[in-house]
Amino acid sequence: MRFLTGLTLLTAALLLAGCGSSPGLGRTPEPAATAAVVAPLPTRPPLPAATELPAATPLPTVAALPPAAPLPAATPLPPATALPAPTPLPTAVPLPPVTAVLPAATPTPLPPPSPTAPPAATPDLALPLVTIGAFTWPVELALTGAEQAQGLSGRAELAAGSGMLFVWNQESRRAFWMPDMNFPLDLVWLNGDCAVVQITADAPPQAPG
Repeated sequence: MRFLTGLTLLTAALLLAGCGSSPGLGRTPEPAATAAVVAPLPTRPPLPAATELPAATPLPTVAALPPAAPLPAATPLPPATALPAPTPLPTAVPLPPVTAVLPAATPTPLPPPSPTAPPAATPDLALPLVTIGAFTWPVELALTGAEQAQGLSGRAELAAGSGMLFVWNQESRRAFWMPDMNFPLDLVWLNGDCAVVQITADAPPQAPG
């Protein structure tokens, strides 16, 4: 600022000097300036002292957590109770061989085989035997419901002089169905005393459809 102010006064002095030497202005010539006086600038007031900040308030002390309580000891489980041993099933009692008792009546003779029929199969003598009067037949046993439902269905033939014995635990009137039969049958009905009560001869197989 002082340099700029002195430069301004000096310029003004030079201009005044130039103006004073110009002719025709009718002013009295002034002596040439030899120096310019520069006035000092006013003193700037000092800045106020900075206000000190208040001291920081200390944070409260964090309270310590209480120690964790120990967990209770686990209660042991009671020992497992042993299962009782399974009761063994009773041994199956074999069925006694069935022997039919014939009355004095003469059984109805079977019709002779057709001469064009193929040779009859030989009966299996290792099967159980049923004796009625003077006649004895090796028989296959049908004791369970599944065996009795199957019967002779689907068989191509039955050996001559042999048969199949159906055994029930209770005496009652029975019926036979004949699906998938391929040959006729002779049915001999026995009662609870193994006595013949009826004979159904030459029962035909079920017709197709």
